[in-house]
Amino acid sequence: EPKAVSAPPEAKAETPLPEGVSERVPLKGVRGVIARRMAESVQTTARVTLVAEVDATEFVALRERLKADFAEEWGFAPGYNDLLALIVANALREFPFMNARLSADGEAIERLKAVNLGMAVDTDRGLLVTVIRDADKLGLREFGTEFRALVERARAGKSMPDDLSGGTFTITNLGMYRVDAFTPIMNLPEAAILGVGRIIPKPVVKEDEVVIRKMTTLSLAFDHRLTDGAPA
Repeated sequence: EPKAVSAPPEAKAETPLPEGVSERVPLKGVRGVIARRMAESVQTTARVTLVAEVDATEFVALRERLKADFAEEWGFAPGYNDLLALIVANALREFPFMNARLSADGEAIERLKAVNLGMAVDTDRGLLVTVIRDADKLGLREFGTEFRALVERARAGKSMPDDLSGGTFTITNLGMYRVDAFTPIMNLPEAAILGVGRIIPKPVVKEDEVVIRKMTTLSLAFDHRLTDGAPA
């Protein structure tokens, strides 16, 4: 008796694209995670953004001196992100109400013991936030070394779970993309995030004279449920 021959599986018809659409990119993987977390942050926080233009002339000069003094010895040039991170980490120690989160039950503000600084990193897989633990206890060389190792793993797709979790505050710098100011989205469950714009020379008034100074804009987005505008 001849064996029954099963019918070949029908080819799954591709869903036609809606009119005017050239391509559909599924929201999955890292992009899907980013989409869900961004939406959750916007929908669940009472976000307020404070924007301030600041004089970065001495900051730039300091970075140039450190670069000249230590780049050869350390094997990397100390960067603006390294310096900003240490400044912010020490500021969080001084102002602990920003190193905080809302409790899981939503009934309390939890101020956190450790300053675990998140640094947003652009990768081929999407935006990732690498976390440097106890950043306020690190020196510039220690921070820079650890930060670069985390970025290298993130961009190679080899991040370990601890590399991307446990942050208490995040910095996101878009200066290299010629962005001046923006409204960053908080990385839940953190209470705030600092956005950093590009540094450019501008004419400003200093001691009643117009001079050229290197200026940048800082954008601090914070959850108004956890703190108010004046302390922020």
